[in-house]
Amino acid sequence: MNLGRLIEQKLKEAHESGKFDNLPRKGRLDLSEDDGVPEDERLAMHLLKSNDFLPAWIEEDKALRDKLAAARGALYRAYAWRRRRLAQAGSAGERNRIEREWDRARAKFERDVEEINRDIFHFNLRAPSAAVHRLPLRLQEEYARLERVANDG
Repeated sequence: MNLGRLIEQKLKEAHESGKFDNLPRKGRLDLSEDDGVPEDERLAMHLLKSNDFLPAWIEEDKALRDKLAAARGALYRAYAWRRRRLAQAGSAGERNRIEREWDRARAKFERDVEEINRDIFHFNLRAPSAAVHRLPLRLQEEYARLERVANDG
């Protein structure tokens, strides 16, 4: 029998016999220690958390997500408007006007994506770990997402 299986068996037996039933804080995750935070930064993190402050990179990430949600929301609303209006359009002139409005909305979204990608670049430079880095947005993927969302809902 290998060591891993032996340990699992012993733990299972102890659990079944109730040896873990009277442990303090049973069933609760202990979040009092910041295991992922280096020892020399724990006091600062504790003070930040105690006073409802977040590290700057977390605030910046939230701002990035908010900016992206706003840009996507504006594009999705413009797309829905375009689909409704095209379905009701009677003349070629009206359809052309609707398409020009849609082109303006797309151009605005593309400028927003460029700005968000610059923000992502700067965020990645300041973020403490590559694990939290964000990938830049790709317009083709954003438009494909728009089509999926529009066709699903």
